[in-house]
Amino acid sequence: MSYVPEHLRRMSYLAKAMSKSISALLVLAVLLVLAVPGALQAQAAEARFQTDPVDYFGSRFLTGLMALGIVILLYSMVRYRGRLPGAVAATLLVAGVAIIPIAASGLGTVLVFERAEKVEFCASCHLTMQTFVDDMNNPKSESLAAVHFKNRYIADDQCYVCHTSYGIFGTVQAKKEGFIDVYKYFTRTFTLPVHLRHPYKNDDCLKCHAGSVKWQGVHGDFKDGIFSGDVHCMDCHADKNPAHVVK
Repeated sequence: MSYVPEHLRRMSYLAKAMSKSISALLVLAVLLVLAVPGALQAQAAEARFQTDPVDYFGSRFLTGLMALGIVILLYSMVRYRGRLPGAVAATLLVAGVAIIPIAASGLGTVLVFERAEKVEFCASCHLTMQTFVDDMNNPKSESLAAVHFKNRYIADDQCYVCHTSYGIFGTVQAKKEGFIDVYKYFTRTFTLPVHLRHPYKNDDCLKCHAGSVKWQGVHGDFKDGIFSGDVHCMDCHADKNPAHVVK
């Protein structure tokens, strides 16, 4: 039986111990990712019905993916100590350094854009937008935003839905305007109260209301003028129901 120096035996023991610890951390991370949905089951029924599956499951998958990447990197550092003795070591290194970070970055970007459509994201710019969100949430307000919100004419992402035109070009335009808003907010180059850069277009109302039987019955006599833009929705609605009532 060959003699193994004491320091090598200690390093081997340490590597095995760290390997077991990393395995335990991986199991713990997986259990946490699986346990979070169960912990959220006590939420209100309304919240469950309005849960976005992309955000709900995507965020948990992203957490697990990031934990897996960290574990793989730690394991590779401890097990191979910077060497690449074979295909397994190289695969682990590439996965931990490149594949998983790229995948996590892509998924994270999708989740960020999804969460940027939430009302809570709009309200996070509290100096400019909080009063508008407060008005929308006010059950006593008769503004168009509040009427739509308390009657749930729009199920979720109310700010984004009302202020984004239909289709992919509307989404691109909204993101571009959003970057401008974020820049002005953090550079404090905005003025209060904030106003729309462009007049509110009829199309942004018609994308939801034009196909409604109720809308057709009330607006049928002059709908051609609304469709052409000669008559503006807010010409009639602004007096009784302004877009927002902001103090």
